[in-house]
Amino acid sequence: MNPKVVLGVCGGIAAYKSVEILRGLVQRDAEVQAVLTRGAREFIAPMTFAVLSRRPVHIEVWGSGNEPSVDHVALADWADLLLVAPATAHTMGKFAQGLADDFLSTYFLSHRKPVLLAPAMESAMWSHAAVIRNREILSERGVRFVGPASGALASGHVGIGRMEEPEVIVEEAWRLLSAQGDLACMRLLVTAGPTREPIDPIRFVSNRSSGRMGYALAETGRDRGAQVTLLTGPTELPLPRRVRVLSFETAADLHGLLVREFPECDGLAMAAAVADFIPQESAERLHREEGDRTLRLAAGQDILASLAPLRRDQTVVAFAAETDELEKRAVAKMEKKGADLIVVNDVGRRDIGFDAEQNEIRILGRSGFRELVSKRSKREVADKIWDAFLSVRKARGQSTALTPTLSRRERE
Repeated sequence: MNPKVVLGVCGGIAAYKSVEILRGLVQRDAEVQAVLTRGAREFIAPMTFAVLSRRPVHIEVWGSGNEPSVDHVALADWADLLLVAPATAHTMGKFAQGLADDFLSTYFLSHRKPVLLAPAMESAMWSHAAVIRNREILSERGVRFVGPASGALASGHVGIGRMEEPEVIVEEAWRLLSAQGDLACMRLLVTAGPTREPIDPIRFVSNRSSGRMGYALAETGRDRGAQVTLLTGPTELPLPRRVRVLSFETAADLHGLLVREFPECDGLAMAAAVADFIPQESAERLHREEGDRTLRLAAGQDILASLAPLRRDQTVVAFAAETDELEKRAVAKMEKKGADLIVVNDVGRRDIGFDAEQNEIRILGRSGFRELVSKRSKREVADKIWDAFLSVRKARGQSTALTPTLSRRERE
């Protein structure tokens, strides 16, 4: 079946390049429905898109005005992807704030499949605090971005803000279309967030993990068709929809959940930041008046390595948060833990890793697999991790789920 794409075009000088995006999608046998904003029509005529797509162009939310129309609802049922190129600061702001005053913004609120934005604007606009916040909001909600690139801008300035080239946008759109459903029928287990190890009844030892990477893995796995169970430590993140969620607090809690859940999964992404050291807990509150205290820390259990006796043919992804000798330490951990892949990042950098919106990682595999994923949103990083996960399974001849068995919930 041919993929179906809604191509939104906003008002900017880059609008003329959207014609090449349309042509690239059609050449790959996609069905494309163009939607032009009022601003876009100042730069390029709707007829151009109608001829190339062989479909009428949507312009006004109320259709022709001569008959009732809820085309944005019907279109949401039809489409596999919403691609907006160029995406202006104005339209991104409307998307982020849930405003609906034209066909494109109204349609965005009805669309439930992947969204890809190709921003285009002046550098000063791209770096403005309001635009940055709108990007963060959209990224948190699962919207993907391609670009912008650096280069000559319409003002004559040179800098970031130029819309990415059409062929790059088409390639990224096709990657998202191809990813839909490639994890279908698989049962994935994802861990996220920190553990809290009690010192006394009111204090604990923890770490800076926000859980964002694990939550992104759970959400992208879900969006690619998997049945996902998320084991989450304490975080401030909203729970992902359509994902089974189980909570833990201590490393021992997490270990208990994994012993129960791991045998029935097809893959595990161990993104939780588990305590390396466990304090000797006091049953009574420690009081300052009692003077200085020495806190005894005992090495914690390597939870992932301990799952070896429960392993069938699951594909296991480990994580390593390092500050030096990233690859050397990651490879050693991968071997010790018996993982198929390990994801390592530099937590010494403030712009990636713990509690950051973006991440930059290296994915290493037992077979010599190595991929550097440059700085991007954690949702995009999560997609790259699942791509590598599928590559491992394909190499083993396990591109689909393991032999079906009744789950614990089904047996109960």
